[in-house]
Amino acid sequence: MYNADLNQKGFSLIELMIAMFIFMIVMLGMLAGVNSSIQTNKGNVLRDEAIRLAEDELSRLRSEQFTSMGVSANLAATNWTGPNNITVNVRSGQITYALSRRITDIAGGISPLKRIDVAVGWNDVGGAAAQAPTNMNSQVILSTILVQASN
Repeated sequence: MYNADLNQKGFSLIELMIAMFIFMIVMLGMLAGVNSSIQTNKGNVLRDEAIRLAEDELSRLRSEQFTSMGVSANLAATNWTGPNNITVNVRSGQITYALSRRITDIAGGISPLKRIDVAVGWNDVGGAAAQAPTNMNSQVILSTILVQASN
């Protein structure tokens, strides 16, 4: 015999399914947000590493001899060099960067000047088409100007 008690506690199957559906929608939204932040963070890490590589190359070229007594062969005016591949461990994986540089003589007033451009590129998932001078779909370009030392 069935006793209909109006004070019964608990959820019906319909209420439980509605609650699970709402929970699923909330979790999918959170998953999309987490995935987006992971991709953004990875892009920032790759860009930071490319900037570090470009800064290292600029530092190396700034330390070359550029005086009135002589100029290092590494500072001879060139158009963009062919990209040199550099493999770096980033986030437990290896990323291949392409490094290219250009050195331009600038007519200076008192002392000769040289402009140094360094481009570092990498292939990013979902990136645009390959860009010159690195032939990769993402890149950073850093520049500096050297003034010839007097001695």
